[in-house]
Amino acid sequence: MRQPAISLKASAPPIVKAIGIVILAGLLSASALAQDREPPVNLRDPLPNVALRDGRILHNVRIVGFGNTTVVARWEGGRGTIAYDQLPDEIRKAAELSKPVQPPEEVDRTRAEGKPADQAPFALTAARRGFTTRLLRPESAGEPPEQPPPGVLELVPYQGPLGPMAAYLGPSPHDGRRHPAIIWIVGGRSNSISPIAWTPGPPENDQSATGFREAGIIMMYPSLRGGNDSPGRRERFFGEVDDVIAAGRFLARLSYVDPRRIYLGGHSTGGTLALLVAESSDQFRAVYSLGPVADMTGYTQDDVPFDLSNPKEGQLRSPKLWLDSIRVPTFVYEGTESPCNSGALRTMAEMNRNPLVKFTPVPGGTHFTIIAQLVRDIAQQILKDDVK
Repeated sequence: MRQPAISLKASAPPIVKAIGIVILAGLLSASALAQDREPPVNLRDPLPNVALRDGRILHNVRIVGFGNTTVVARWEGGRGTIAYDQLPDEIRKAAELSKPVQPPEEVDRTRAEGKPADQAPFALTAARRGFTTRLLRPESAGEPPEQPPPGVLELVPYQGPLGPMAAYLGPSPHDGRRHPAIIWIVGGRSNSISPIAWTPGPPENDQSATGFREAGIIMMYPSLRGGNDSPGRRERFFGEVDDVIAAGRFLARLSYVDPRRIYLGGHSTGGTLALLVAESSDQFRAVYSLGPVADMTGYTQDDVPFDLSNPKEGQLRSPKLWLDSIRVPTFVYEGTESPCNSGALRTMAEMNRNPLVKFTPVPGGTHFTIIAQLVRDIAQQILKDDVK
């Protein structure tokens, strides 16, 4: 199976200002009031006909989210993002008045961190702030992780938001150098780490991603909340985002890891989580997501522990809604043959307007056969990625 070439440099333009997408519910009227003016067009109602400046005419348009430079909209036969400068003047003015306003405390925080004061917080992070996920059933493993083979990986603790969490970590090469590193999130629902980390599977389904380690890249496999004997309950793509971010901070403090060259990757549910992390943090040099889903509302209640009857639970876990927030090079892959999530890849590719995010179908590959070769290709790209 021929795999697509990966070019981090070619696909990594200068970091752009954060583009936020915030769910409409509860924010439209508050945003307008913050501007002390009423929008010239009522965007709460569908817009029968919208003539865009590029010549397209969209029918029955409903705007469902607002960012700094784009809106998220649905219309007859499709949905996606529309740049403000493509909208008719009256609609553009109304949309700009409905943008979420950066809270004063966020301005203070970004200044304290040395960031530009006009850099908005990540839209997904802002939307999650103050929201408490409702879990309908408690899920946790309650079993300690197995000890890895000596010299291959080490079992270490890292400090997560809920307390000490377990992780498998590549040992120091003891060569006095700082090396590139990657956090890899294995698929599945357990949030646990297991012997998969050091047990390569067959070429047609090698979920271990050992190709990174074989290339000399330091690997970390973090256990997440509710996994193994880590604290908390499995939340499925919510609090786990913060766990991965904490794992990245731990990795950056190691004396043998180059903090400028820490990457994130994952497959299947791990790919979905990696994409949500990319939409919530810019701490990773690049993110690689293999076979993610686009919309968590497609799951059934038996599949997830959170309350699907609340639409916001699914919205805050659906990567397709937050692509404009991504600020680092992010690469998304999926095979074109069953079994696969190729429909999710197409959906996100059609909605995406963020030049930092690239979607690549792998012809002839399935959800599982793409992993081994892509890992090898990505590993070589990481080794060639010289950070100045």
